[in-house]
Amino acid sequence: KIIRTNLGSSGSSHTIVTSKGTLNVSQSIGQSSVIGTYHNNGYYLRQGYQQPLSNIKVVETSDYNLKAKVYPNPFTHSITISFSDTIRNDLLVMMYDVNGRMVHTQEFSPAQEIQLTIGDISNGTYFLKVTSQDKRFNAKLIKI
Repeated sequence: KIIRTNLGSSGSSHTIVTSKGTLNVSQSIGQSSVIGTYHNNGYYLRQGYQQPLSNIKVVETSDYNLKAKVYPNPFTHSITISFSDTIRNDLLVMMYDVNGRMVHTQEFSPAQEIQLTIGDISNGTYFLKVTSQDKRFNAKLIKI
């Protein structure tokens, strides 16, 4: 279960349970106005310092038709992604932190092996998503 939190020097959050449902109310210093969301034609506009987590599904080291190996894991500066399948389409590599924020994205031309240099991120746990047309691969990585 992921719990929404806000890290700041001051502020508060409260959960209000009513007969119509549950409301989560939170405020951070510097944000005295009401925050809101506007939705139109599939686009969302959110006002405020506090933003929701990205809606991503995290699957620990599993694949979806795209066979790959990632090494080394844990890593310090870079990783290699080696594909067993023949890659005929461009590759999109995205890396997310444990809060669902994208910390790195990079596109590659079709290749059987790619090197990803990502030494400028903090040590911790990350989730890798590689897509090539309708195929994808996910992995959990540790940066040390």
